[in-house]
Amino acid sequence: MEQEILKSWNENADEWIKNLEERKISSREITDKAIVAAISELDANNILDCGCGEGWLTRSMTEIGKNCVGIDATSRLIENARLKGSETFHLMSYEDVISEVQIPESPFDTVVFNFCLYQKDGLVGLFKGIKKVIYKNGHILIQTLHPYFLKQQGLPQKSQWISDSWKGLSGDFKNGHKWYARTFEDWMTEFYKSELDLKEKIEVRDSEKIPLSVIYILTLKS
Repeated sequence: MEQEILKSWNENADEWIKNLEERKISSREITDKAIVAAISELDANNILDCGCGEGWLTRSMTEIGKNCVGIDATSRLIENARLKGSETFHLMSYEDVISEVQIPESPFDTVVFNFCLYQKDGLVGLFKGIKKVIYKNGHILIQTLHPYFLKQQGLPQKSQWISDSWKGLSGDFKNGHKWYARTFEDWMTEFYKSELDLKEKIEVRDSEKIPLSVIYILTLKS
């Protein structure tokens, strides 16, 4: 599954960069601000942006005076991130994290996954790997699509595979990878199995109060 995702991102990296640079995804005006605000509320100073893409969030952390390192498995995105800022970016996959490949700047007090968890299986192993590079009193933040998305698409309210990650985006996207949409309940199950405690759940909505995303703020189980 991870190879399918990586193949799709490598094929579409330039189109994705163009979408972000031209601000073509209107909902991101809201969701981007939401994740930055959530991090700002924490005592977070040494941050890992996991699945950083072209590095916009990593750079945003620099702008508010925080140290942030980005990792991503898509070489074109990491290359672009390095061109856009002075922050540190490493070409690393989730498999590397699970295998406990050393991240030189660790340990971190905060790890962020911003719209970058697509798989059905393997989250427990990924979170276990992340727990190795975070302080015991640290935080893990996850922003993902709100389960309301399922209702909007006319789908049953249950966890399921969604066929095309690029559907609905403008531009010349191709060969979209599938991604696994989870209900609130199934996210809670993953956190429980990973021995993570939910500190806060933030439901991000647009001006018409329609849910766009959810941000989970997690701590390590003591």
